[in-house]
Amino acid sequence: MNWNDLRYFVVLAAEGTLSGAARRLKKDHTTVARRIEALEQDLGSRLFDRLATGWSLTEAGSNLVPVAAKIEDDVLAFERQAHGDETAYGVVRIAVPPAAGRLLFAPHLAEVLKDQKHLQYEILGSSVVANLARREADVAVRMVQPDQNGLVVRKLTTLRLGIYAIRGYCDVTPAKDWEFCGDERSSVGEKQQNWVWQKLDRELPVRVRADDTETVRSFIAAGYGLGILPRYIGDEDRRLELIVSDEDCDISKPVWMVVHPDIRRSPAVRMVMDALIQATRNINPEYKHDL
Repeated sequence: MNWNDLRYFVVLAAEGTLSGAARRLKKDHTTVARRIEALEQDLGSRLFDRLATGWSLTEAGSNLVPVAAKIEDDVLAFERQAHGDETAYGVVRIAVPPAAGRLLFAPHLAEVLKDQKHLQYEILGSSVVANLARREADVAVRMVQPDQNGLVVRKLTTLRLGIYAIRGYCDVTPAKDWEFCGDERSSVGEKQQNWVWQKLDRELPVRVRADDTETVRSFIAAGYGLGILPRYIGDEDRRLELIVSDEDCDISKPVWMVVHPDIRRSPAVRMVMDALIQATRNINPEYKHDL
């Protein structure tokens, strides 16, 4: 039996569809189906019923899920430990939020790490939180404090935010006609919106809500109203002007570096962690608040 097939089994059991499992495994759906069929043949047991709505676990498959998950966890722990004992060679996968990764960390990482000829780096710019236990990434930068037990967490900095408008908007648009682009993420958006109302001493109409930074910037740059952006984005866009800065960091975002303890002693991973710390130090002081 190919032990790697167990991973396909665990993921398909969790996702319930070939397409979902293929996306998570970053394989095509025919590969997933082939690996499951090979596992079933090796075990001599049917693990899934192929239905029009998805792949449903059989009784035998359901009984094997916890066993397979434990085996997968043990194999991943073995790989992490082995990787942690390597010299500074190979590939290090770094997960960063898209905007911060592209604008803040990638340029500085490139500068700090350019002389490390024996290492390769994959920068994964995605809003999806990478699972470090499954080696979806070796090191992660996150904008929310991790709540998963057993991870090594270090706060890198706090990124300042501000209220922006297109240049001249507040001069040519009567205050009674100002509008605001809100954040549709409930808890975050509500806190930010209340802060804006407090700073402006009034409430603004909210006809547009977005859950990503680029949409908010597009709304502002098109002259439709005000919105909140990270300083490292808003200050760099010459079309925009800063109306109010979050000097006291009431709504600004802490940034965390996260690594699995089994792998943090790897020379390669340690080098990347040090580079992220150095990259943070190199961020414009106007854009961050370090305690």
